[in-house]
Amino acid sequence: MQCVLRELREVLVLEIRFRQIARAVIVKQNKILIAKMKGAHSFLPGGGVEPGEGAKSALQRELQEELGIESCSVGRFLGAMEVFIEEVPNEAYIHEVCHLFEVYVDSLNPTSNPDSTESHLEFYWMEFNEENLVSHDVLPTVIQKTLTSLYQGDIQWVSSFEV
Repeated sequence: MQCVLRELREVLVLEIRFRQIARAVIVKQNKILIAKMKGAHSFLPGGGVEPGEGAKSALQRELQEELGIESCSVGRFLGAMEVFIEEVPNEAYIHEVCHLFEVYVDSLNPTSNPDSTESHLEFYWMEFNEENLVSHDVLPTVIQKTLTSLYQGDIQWVSSFEV
């Protein structure tokens, strides 16, 4: 009985948040734009979809908030991925579903890194290939080996739950 109670207590303190994310794949001259949390990890530009908001609208809003982009074109849907992230060990988890879209932004130039409008972020261009996605540790890791094929038109459901 004590074992059952202990397991029940562990379940009760476990918190799982679900997040829907929209991410931009911005490629120019075979360079991809990457966002980086200063002092931390790299990822594709974009962010959370708010209640009552569509994924494409969220992506346009996030690009405006992060980069000051007033005009962009959200193009084709490239695929979706889900990831399970341990936020606080053995206590809090995030289950994210990310929608990936090709995005066109005329005002961005791949020969110079754009300025961020948010102090905790920076943006940089890198050659778009699997090796760079891995070496720059673009998160989530499940995207490192799949993004190039998604971009080439192989629409997929990518999941960190599947081996």
